[in-house]
Parts: sequence; structure tokens; C-alpha cells
Amino acid sequence: MNTILTVERMRLGLAPLALLLLAGCGNTEAKIPAKAEEAPKPIVVSVAAAQERSLPTTLDVTGTLMADAQTDIASEIEQRVVEILVERGQFVSAGQVVARMDDQDAKNLLQEAEATEGQIRERLGLVNGQTFDALKTPEVQQARATMERAEADHKRFVQLLDEGAVSRAEHDLRRADYLAAKAQYETTVNQMRQLYQSLLAQKVRVAMGRKAVEDTIIRAPFSGIIAEKAGNVGRYTKKGDRIATIVRIDPLRIELTIPEGAVAAVRKGQRVSFAVQSYPDRQFEGTIAYVGPAVRAESRALVVEAIVPNPKALLQPGLFATAHIELPAARPSVMVPAAAVKNDAGVFKLFVAKNDRVEARIVQVGRETGGSVEILRGLQTGEHIVSRQVDGLADGSVIAVQEAK
Repeated sequence: MNTILTVERMRLGLAPLALLLLAGCGNTEAKIPAKAEEAPKPIVVSVAAAQERSLPTTLDVTGTLMADAQTDIASEIEQRVVEILVERGQFVSAGQVVARMDDQDAKNLLQEAEATEGQIRERLGLVNGQTFDALKTPEVQQARATMERAEADHKRFVQLLDEGAVSRAEHDLRRADYLAAKAQYETTVNQMRQLYQSLLAQKVRVAMGRKAVEDTIIRAPFSGIIAEKAGNVGRYTKKGDRIATIVRIDPLRIELTIPEGAVAAVRKGQRVSFAVQSYPDRQFEGTIAYVGPAVRAESRALVVEAIVPNPKALLQPGLFATAHIELPAARPSVMVPAAAVKNDAGVFKLFVAKNDRVEARIVQVGRETGGSVEILRGLQTGEHIVSRQVDGLADGSVIAVQEAK
């Protein structure tokens, strides 16, 4: 019993001591000073004021790219193909040989026509480019000489008849010879004139023969790219059969549909800028060369065509294009440096300087020109924005404006 009381007294005596120790520990922690929060380090930036600039008013339209020219290269004769000299996608110059046909028959016919022409020329005495004169042809000159001899004999016999030196029968025989020679002369003159007409016809046959030989060589009608190849070596083609298809893609044409309300503002010579899905970050340019004469009744729209230079063949016919046409009227626009705009997954932001901090502001951008971007919504002229190196900024970032040097 005494043992139990002793233990109880010891426990009660230690309790106040434990409380004092705990209190002492608490006072020690309270005396440790808290560390002060460090101030954020400012980001050094360049600042520029948003400027107002007049930009040309544009009309946004859509269109389709077309080849400037496209045609089938066809055979001009019925003959067998002996050689094809092009492949699909190959560039060819105007007049370049595309294919060859069997030319032996054409050459034989040409040689025959040329030989006949030579014979006629020889009869007419036309050599070294002489001009035709029926009275100077060899056969006419020979007939004339015969006629003149007969005429001289006839005159001599007339005199002899008057002198009684010859009989009437002998005189009449000489007179008949003269009349026959005269008739033969006139006939020969007419024959030579008809023969000259035959020569003219034969010259046409020779020209046709030469064309037939030339037609065995199939050439490109203009400079372009071979889009399709239809012929094969050994194939017998008829006149008009397609050998290949050629397209001219420099320049290209873009056909644009203009809404009825904007028809009055579109003119030949206006500049067109456009983009295609194949090159989303690139702008191409053209010039309006054709304006349709009337608005189409079914669509209430006007069709115009623009010429588009394509020297590097980056664009192909058939591509869909989104185009902008500059109109005469201009509108004031808010412009900022292109480097000031941050593209965050398709959301465009500017960082507006507010004293020593920036405000991240979502904006709507328009056109980009000369290193500047048009701000359609979200910014006013004169507001100061961070002009470059905006990737490290966020809303509320502390900044230090770098003084311009």
C-alpha cells in the first residue's frame, strides 16, 4: 500500500516539470524569425506603341487554279508510231519532238510529186526561178518558128502565083501549110498555159507531200509539261488519235467568284494575293486579267480570272485557293510588330505594358505586311506592347523596359 502511494506522488510531481519543458520549447520556436519572400526578378523587354496605318480594303473570295493552256497532242496522219520521246511530268519546249511516225510512205509520195513537178518545169523552161511566159517556152518558140517558115513560104508562093511561076494547087498547098502551122502555134500556146496551171497544182501536191512528211514528226505546240502519255510504239494511229496531253502552268490562271455586291469594285489590273493548303504559310500573287461580262444568274456572282506567275512550278492546276483582292478604298488599321504577337495553339496574344508588369491580352489578327501585323480586335492605337521576345512572358510578369540605344 505504501509503495503504491509513493509511485503516485512521483507521477504527480513530474507533471508540472513536463509542462515547463514544453512551454520552454514553444518559446524557442517563437523566437526564430521567418525568412522574407524574395521579390521576382524583372524581365528586360523592348516596348513599342501600337500605330495606326491605312491599309487597302480587301475582298476575301475563293477560287480554283487552272492551267493557262491544256491540249491533246494528236496524230495528223494514219500511220504507225515508231518512237515516243517524252514521259509524264517531263517539261518540253515549244516545237520539241514528242513522237515519230513511220515516214517511208510519205517520203515516197513526196519524191513522186517532186519528180512530176520537175518534168513540168523542164517542159516550160522554168529553171533558176524564171517567171512564166507562155510565148517564151521552148515548145511555143519551136511552133512559132515553124509557123514563121510556113508564112514565109506562103508569101513567096503568092508572089510566084501572081507571076505565073507556080500553079494554083501549089499555092493552095503552101497556104494550107501556113494555116496549119499557125493553128499549131496557137494550140501550143494554150497547151503551155494549161501546163503552167498543172504546175501550180503540182506545187500544191508537193507542199502537201512535204507536210505529210513533216506530220510524221509530232511536236509540242507550246512549252509545258506532259500530263498524260497515251501512245505506244508500234501502235497504228488514226488522224486525231491522242499521243499525249500537255499543260502550260507558267503562268497559271485562278478563277475567282465575286459576290454581286462587290462587282463594281473589281477591275482589270488589280492585285490578288492568295494561299493554298499545300503552302499554308506562304502568300502567292497575281493580277486580274479578265472580268466576266455579266453576273451569272444561278449564283448571282461574277467570274474573274487572274494571271499568276509560276516559274518554279510550285502550284498545280486544280488547287483550291483563298484569295484577297485589294480594293481602291483604304481603312485605318492598328498595326504592331509581327514579333510582338504570340501564337499559343492558334490563340494570338499581345503583352500590354502596364507600369512594371504586363497584361496578356487575346487579340484578333488580320493581315501581315512589311513585318507588321494588323490587329482587328483587342488593342487600341497608342497602347504600349512588348515588341519582341515574348515567349518567356505570362500575364502579370514583372518587366524592366530596355532603353532604346
